[in-house]
Amino acid sequence: MKSAILIDESNAIHQLHDLGITGIRSWKKFYQAIEDYLKANYGNKMSTDYNFYGTLPPKQLDETKYNNRYKFLDALQHDGINVYRGECYFQDNRYVEKGIDLLIGIDIVEYAFYKYEYVVVFSGDADFVPAVERAKKNGTLVLALLGREKAAFHLRNIVDVVIDLEMIIEMLEPDTLIRKS
Repeated sequence: MKSAILIDESNAIHQLHDLGITGIRSWKKFYQAIEDYLKANYGNKMSTDYNFYGTLPPKQLDETKYNNRYKFLDALQHDGINVYRGECYFQDNRYVEKGIDLLIGIDIVEYAFYKYEYVVVFSGDADFVPAVERAKKNGTLVLALLGREKAAFHLRNIVDVVIDLEMIIEMLEPDTLIRKS
């Protein structure tokens, strides 16, 4: 059996912050906890792709921030996590990401096309609803990883299963999480 875990960094970070978590020390361990959930509930013989979607800030605006993010994304790849980058620019005194949702939506459909049995999306974004519908038509079970308090009405109503984020966090070693002081 094949599965894929897709993490929308920006959306995931917001959900984690809502739970008082400011960071993850090992994203690989986080992915492994989700994979353990899949194996426990859907079969132990599973091959899982780990996918992370984020951006790099414009180098010309903040070279230090760019270099730190570059090292972070490179470390993820070193841990066997596929990293996909959208575009990022600075507008109205904030960084704006573009293209992440499209990358994730394409991958949801592509995994279904290649007959992945399970796709887990860690995001609450309703933009994925059409991709989820297509994946389900192809026979893929689509799961969303969401915090209990995350509204995500449209995504909750279209996925096959909602995985409780708080439950996954409880599966992790305490030192894997960076909590607000």
